[in-house]
Amino acid sequence: MKVPRSRRRGKSRVFRMNDFRAIGTAKIIKNQQEMNAKIIKLIHDSYRTAPLMQLKFENGETALLPAFAGAYVGKIVSYMKNESTSLGDIKRLGDIPAGTEIYNVELKPRDGGKLIRAGGMGAKIVENTGGKVIISLPSSAMVSLNPDCRAVIGKVANSGRTEKPFYKAGNKYHLIRARGRYWPMTAAVAMNAYEHKFGGKRRSTQHKAKSSSRRAPPGAKVGNIAPRRTGAK
Repeated sequence: MKVPRSRRRGKSRVFRMNDFRAIGTAKIIKNQQEMNAKIIKLIHDSYRTAPLMQLKFENGETALLPAFAGAYVGKIVSYMKNESTSLGDIKRLGDIPAGTEIYNVELKPRDGGKLIRAGGMGAKIVENTGGKVIISLPSSAMVSLNPDCRAVIGKVANSGRTEKPFYKAGNKYHLIRARGRYWPMTAAVAMNAYEHKFGGKRRSTQHKAKSSSRRAPPGAKVGNIAPRRTGAK
């Protein structure tokens, strides 16, 4: 059997995600001191779907964050303050009122931000009861988070990125290449039987079990990973 693509992606430059193309790490600083920050630069990053804003804090620290819709150079935003709730402010979830739109949300306190970072995305605080904060994601899923987690108020910029069509495959190729991703990606079921575990159009391969072991090697760890059960109930 041919070595599957999932196993080849280990060392190959062609098949691997090249995150070194990114301009830098975009995260909230860990300092908990109340202060202001100034947007000193707006940066286009071809690796991301949203522009970046460079913040300079009063203590001299700098940080990169996904820019919010309406950001401009010279705007002053507050950091960890409770007085105001305006666009671009970085606050604890416990200090943000319900109904506010937020992005770059932390899953754990001081992890820098993990959720809602793509262009045009925004979450909304549904309930803030002090002990926990419930937010609604763009997928309509509800997530309960620690009130000490932080977020940026507003919505990520570049919301119209999906409105312009690509027109031809070459434009899509150059975009994906700038982000260091492998494209186009052939479906496993469209391959030949010797190329992938799910390949082949014969009757015998269409009913092959799709479950694999939790300890399977990278090339064979495809399909249902260690399922409790499969098939219709």
